[in-house]
Amino acid sequence: MARLGGDAALSREPAVQTAAPPARRLGSSRWRDPRLAVGVVLVATSVVVGARVVAAADDTVAVWSMRQDVSAGSALTAEDVTVSHVHFADAAEADRYFDGDQTLPDGAVVGHDLAAGELLARSALVKPESEAVSELPLPVADGLYPADLETGDRVDVWVAPEDAADKRAAAEQVLDGVAVLRTDLGSTSVGGGASAVVLVALDADGEAALDELLAAVTTGAVYLVREGE
Repeated sequence: MARLGGDAALSREPAVQTAAPPARRLGSSRWRDPRLAVGVVLVATSVVVGARVVAAADDTVAVWSMRQDVSAGSALTAEDVTVSHVHFADAAEADRYFDGDQTLPDGAVVGHDLAAGELLARSALVKPESEAVSELPLPVADGLYPADLETGDRVDVWVAPEDAADKRAAAEQVLDGVAVLRTDLGSTSVGGGASAVVLVALDADGEAALDELLAAVTTGAVYLVREGE
């Protein structure tokens, strides 16, 4: 009996409880971390901006420029020029200058003085047979020339009668495709009105007809019409 009672007492003792392992919480994925997303956006933006900066820096055109001063009437040689990389606003502007990837015209003669560092405009060179090159200043009233006229442009020169009695007379073209060597815009006054003085180049044919040319430009209003590219 005592033995049974002892077993009963033992059966009433509580069972030993073992400690349960602590619960582990699943951490959030690193890919959902907002800081990582912001970092990815910043990196992507930097790459795009950097690519655009590099592309803009490479958006240049190779053109010939003067390595040294060359005076008018001199033959232009390869030693006189070097290649410069220049950014132009558009293709039409770039076309006014000699492509640095191409060779210079054979026997080219400089039509007016060129300074070191100056871009070599196509209008700066004349044909070898045009040995005598003159510079003719033309007084032009405001509104009778392109507002953005600049050195290197080629213009047709027209003269229209100024006398009221000759208003029906037709305008006359006196020069065809001459090169603009210099512009001095709005700095003088002719006949009480503001005007420009535009210096143009004359070849041998223009010099031969200089008397008629001067008579025409001094008796009428001078118009400059820029040639299209």
